[in-house]
Amino acid sequence: MRKKQEDSDYIAYGANGQPFEISYWDEIYGSGKDVDASFNAKEHAKYIKSLFDLMQLEPRSIADFGFGKGLLLKEFVKIFQPNRIFAVDPSEEMVDAIAKQKWIRGYNLSFLHSTIQDLELKHFNFPPFDLGVCNSVVQYIEEKQLPKVFEKLHKLVNYLYFTVPTKNDYDRMKKEIYFTDPYAYQRSKKYYEKLIKPYFRRVAFNLLESRIVQDSQFCDELFVEE
Repeated sequence: MRKKQEDSDYIAYGANGQPFEISYWDEIYGSGKDVDASFNAKEHAKYIKSLFDLMQLEPRSIADFGFGKGLLLKEFVKIFQPNRIFAVDPSEEMVDAIAKQKWIRGYNLSFLHSTIQDLELKHFNFPPFDLGVCNSVVQYIEEKQLPKVFEKLHKLVNYLYFTVPTKNDYDRMKKEIYFTDPYAYQRSKKYYEKLIKPYFRRVAFNLLESRIVQDSQFCDELFVEE
């Protein structure tokens, strides 16, 4: 099911002032063969599935905030077989593209053309999604909007599969693989840690646990961030 919120055009712009449409996907993703969580999306899904199995967690609902080409979302859906799926992206091109993909048939999947910033919590009248995905998205959001974004996300999901490159990561990628991203805001690890801490606990590689979660399975003191 495809939806579109009212009263906004949902055009998102990068740090370079350019919209996330055709030029972005061509410049940054290209063929997708060198983009983490694209060429190895299946491995990401297997990793988080094995981790959740270990912790005796079984997510039955998934939300993807900035699904892009949908490669990671597809693998997460295939391996978890959730009964409720929600996906949002600010690129109308990507929303049109996922609507044409055959794999979405047979799933209870709704997708929305919107930014995370414009999502309205009043439209989510159900328990939080068990698992959220926010892969390489927040580096494109303006600093003044980020606190509200994380406040919103921690109310929408119990666990968040989360990645964001820091300034040091961008420096390393530029040196090692000659990759630059003019659309991204480059921020420090310390900045992101301070931003995330009021809303999420970091419990594993790429995995955040919302502070709304009670009686967490991730309870070994040495490995849980307070």
